[in-house]
Amino acid sequence: MISTASATLPSRVVTISTMPKPSKDDVERLSRGMPTLAKIGSRNTGHRLTQKERILFAAAQKQGFLKLPATGIRSNVLNVYRLWCEAQGRECIVKGGPK
Repeated sequence: MISTASATLPSRVVTISTMPKPSKDDVERLSRGMPTLAKIGSRNTGHRLTQKERILFAAAQKQGFLKLPATGIRSNVLNVYRLWCEAQGRECIVKGGPK
């Protein structure tokens, strides 16, 4: 006899994006507040980066992961880095941030 607890399968969360896959150029345009060719992004989600956020984003592109300081950073840099990783076909790795 099989118990119901051991017969249940682990659940998975699958997210389906209706947004087209971004290109690197589109992500760069979005981070500067310009319109994109693929119409990615949303007015409800911040994407324009400040000078400090742009430095973090450039370092993340070189290092392969985004390192967030404990304070002083908006979620915009995280949104842009996530889109950039999606355009590259890489995993989005984020270290640090507020606790």
